[in-house]
Amino acid sequence: MKFKKPAEPAKMQPPMTPMIDCVFNLLIFFILTPSFALSEGFLTTNLPTSSGPVPGEKQLTEVRLKIELFNVGRSGELEDGGKNEYVSIRFNETQDLGSNFAALRSALEDKRSQGVAATTPILISPTMGCRHKWVVRAFDAAVAARFTNIQFAVPYE
Repeated sequence: MKFKKPAEPAKMQPPMTPMIDCVFNLLIFFILTPSFALSEGFLTTNLPTSSGPVPGEKQLTEVRLKIELFNVGRSGELEDGGKNEYVSIRFNETQDLGSNFAALRSALEDKRSQGVAATTPILISPTMGCRHKWVVRAFDAAVAARFTNIQFAVPYE
């Protein structure tokens, strides 16, 4: 009995013409697209022209100023919860100004006259029960003292 030899599979080759076309298209693209300009590698910048402080000019210092507003009762004692009609002001954690917003404005103006910059951050930090009108009055005092960077802290308990 004679068995038939299995036929060898036909050799499959990808078509070369489309591949050569793609390679040549890529070659032409990469040859024509680069541009070698003289300014390549240099970034234009806008640097300030001043080199330092001017002699004899008053230097403005920048620190953070903090205004704390506390909810107090009629007696001036700190009270938890509830909204009261009274407030206690503490400036820079050292000066207790009572409820005198004119004294707060005066203290802020003193800081400006001592050379503190107008862009110095001022943080107004009220307690949770502090009325909105006291926060606005503290803001008004800072604006009246010609400060421009006024920030508000989240009220705390």
